[in-house]
Amino acid sequence: MDTPTVMIGISAAVLLSYWFNHLGRVWRFPSVVFLLLAGLLLRAATDAAGLSVQPPGALLSVLGTLGLILIVLEGALDLDLVAGRRGFLQRTFGAAALGVLGGTAALAALMKLLFAMPWPSAVLLAIPFGVISSAAAIPAAETLPRQAREFVIYESSWSDIVGVMIFNAATVALAAGGGGFTLNLFGGAAAVLLIGGLLGLGMIWLVGNLEGHVKFLPLIFGLVLVYAAAEVMNLSPLLIVLVLGLMLNNPHLLRRIRGLARLQSAHYEAELHRLKHLTAEATFLVRTFFFLLLGYSTDLATLADLRAWGFALLIVALVFGLRWPLLWLFNARRPRPLLWAAPRGLITVVLFYSLPAGMLPAALPHGALILVVLLSCVVMALGLRSDAAAGAEGTAGTDHEPPPPGPPATPA
Repeated sequence: MDTPTVMIGISAAVLLSYWFNHLGRVWRFPSVVFLLLAGLLLRAATDAAGLSVQPPGALLSVLGTLGLILIVLEGALDLDLVAGRRGFLQRTFGAAALGVLGGTAALAALMKLLFAMPWPSAVLLAIPFGVISSAAAIPAAETLPRQAREFVIYESSWSDIVGVMIFNAATVALAAGGGGFTLNLFGGAAAVLLIGGLLGLGMIWLVGNLEGHVKFLPLIFGLVLVYAAAEVMNLSPLLIVLVLGLMLNNPHLLRRIRGLARLQSAHYEAELHRLKHLTAEATFLVRTFFFLLLGYSTDLATLADLRAWGFALLIVALVFGLRWPLLWLFNARRPRPLLWAAPRGLITVVLFYSLPAGMLPAALPHGALILVVLLSCVVMALGLRSDAAAGAEGTAGTDHEPPPPGPPATPA
């Protein structure tokens, strides 16, 4: 394929994705579904034309990891930690953690029943399907009221982090014969919190003091470097990203600590705004090509397998069926419209492709993964549209009072 054709294709993909974003806001439908469908249609067109265009095998995994980093960073850079948010933070973390643990347990039982797998392997296979995808949930939450949107951002980000931590710990424990899960889980969490805190202090200084026209891309790729190094050490690097983003957007938390207040320069806020803008643009670009490539890399014949549809429908029904009592518990008995904000997507694909070689059961339908992503996103979109049409207002977080006026402070 010649250079002009590649350039035309890349440009068309970006412009199409921008239009999909607009269409998604108007129709209250996640743009990732449009991107997936566009990828599937492109695959059908190239197959019909007899063309064989195979992207590098590792490209999807690399784009997925970059997208995960940028999406969590973008979400964290929009979150303000102020006094009075302690209960809200506890509810969002509790909903995410219990959702991952409960969903993984139920899905693992289903895997064991369907594929006669050993429990450790069934649990590891279930984890990717038990995690909410912030890549799909956060953009879809743009149409929700502010407090509901914050609930989705926090819960989906926590879900990604908890899911990756459990997945990494379970992978190491399985490789070691089943031991060391607790040590890997909590020891790894303590390590990444320390790393994230130190990185956050350095980034706060760098954002306000680096000079020159090019400074934010090196910062972002420095974060990617730390993420990859932490992943090699089987830690949970998404927690580093979340801690870094929260510290960057809440430098007032350092003012009570002598010596640290001087890290923030006089023009820090203006530079932070530029970093947020660049992060949003980069997230859009990476998400565009990840979901297009995911759709294109799917063998269309696998989507015609009735077993794949049956498995995907079971997974999606279990996911949303378990979510109602979970939100009833953590959201003051007002589950809607957050009932629908539980899509599977980028994190599901990244973790699924990270499963140990040879672990997937032969009976698992090949098209199940993409169908779970598509169906869960469609259910989310239809549910949100139905609630909006019925005049249902987002109630997540509305059962607690807004933060009281006054200087912001670190939550207890």
